[in-house]
Amino acid sequence: MARIKRATLKSIASDLGVTHTSVSNAYNNPAKVSKALRERIIAHAQSVNYEGPNPAARSLRTGRCGAIGVLFNDQLSYAFTDPHDIAFLRGISSVCEEEGANIVLIPLQDKRPAQRDQLAAIVDGFILNAPYRSHPTIRAALARGLPTVVVDFDAPDLSSILTNDRAAMRAVVDHLLALGHRHIAIVTFPREEGNGEIGSLADDFSDESHVVHERIEGCRDAIDAAGVPRAAVLVCETVNSEDGGARAASWLLRRRPELTALVCFSDRLAHGAVTGATALGRAVPTQLSVTGFDGIDPPGGAPSPLQLTTVRQNAVEKGRRAAEMLLMPDGREVRTVSIDAEFVVGDSSGPAPADAPR
Repeated sequence: MARIKRATLKSIASDLGVTHTSVSNAYNNPAKVSKALRERIIAHAQSVNYEGPNPAARSLRTGRCGAIGVLFNDQLSYAFTDPHDIAFLRGISSVCEEEGANIVLIPLQDKRPAQRDQLAAIVDGFILNAPYRSHPTIRAALARGLPTVVVDFDAPDLSSILTNDRAAMRAVVDHLLALGHRHIAIVTFPREEGNGEIGSLADDFSDESHVVHERIEGCRDAIDAAGVPRAAVLVCETVNSEDGGARAASWLLRRRPELTALVCFSDRLAHGAVTGATALGRAVPTQLSVTGFDGIDPPGGAPSPLQLTTVRQNAVEKGRRAAEMLLMPDGREVRTVSIDAEFVVGDSSGPAPADAPR
């Protein structure tokens, strides 16, 4: 049986009577050929079942593979179930589609670190999404010296996307204090990888997680201004999920029945806290106020009769700006983009109960 000859860049160039460079540019650098010529080349290539240059060969030739790595603090499935991360990745992917780039998701919680390292080796740059500073994969990514943009992470030597976490969280706690609440507890995701402790606002919170550190500082700013002792404000660290929020609320309310407000560092934690409090017979907001952070839809996308008092941040915009900074640099070495979040008063906060201890 005769072997069918596979089409190549050279054979297509010969068929059309154009240069090999013109065919290459039609795929790799379309700005260098006219629209009409590119359409002619692509149409002919499709007619002879040519799908484009071999990615591996192009990588060897150009030193680029056309993919960016997005590192995030959880398992791979989390990126497809957390509404904030879904929106963030949608922002990144919208820019990647425009620029013809691919995305490699690199979870920090991976049981196969060898495979994770292999994935990290086939990207042109990184977006680090709210990472733990000292995680070995983060250190390894930074050591590669590839273009890198950090999100919700303070790195003076790198371009970054930051949210006004501290000011936004102060606005949340100031709101509760103005409503008369003095018995307040905080529910947060872990300040360090694998952490899950119960402490107080007087504890030492390192900057291992920039987000937790800044939101804690915002809470302290408000609490200190009101004259409430830091040690009186419990801080419960738990997994960032509805179940985690429910468990934290149950634990805190059993330990401190006098609590009148829970400040949650995500909407997922807040939705869970409402569930946990309701199970203990604490009505929200008449007996307990609950606040969140993110401005996302309730679990499952179903409408909720209780609109959270929260901080609404634009995760899609954060993703877009991060990808733009990485893929379309404007010549400046380091840039910082601030995307302000908005405090929104909902139905989940109200005045402290009249019989609450002062």
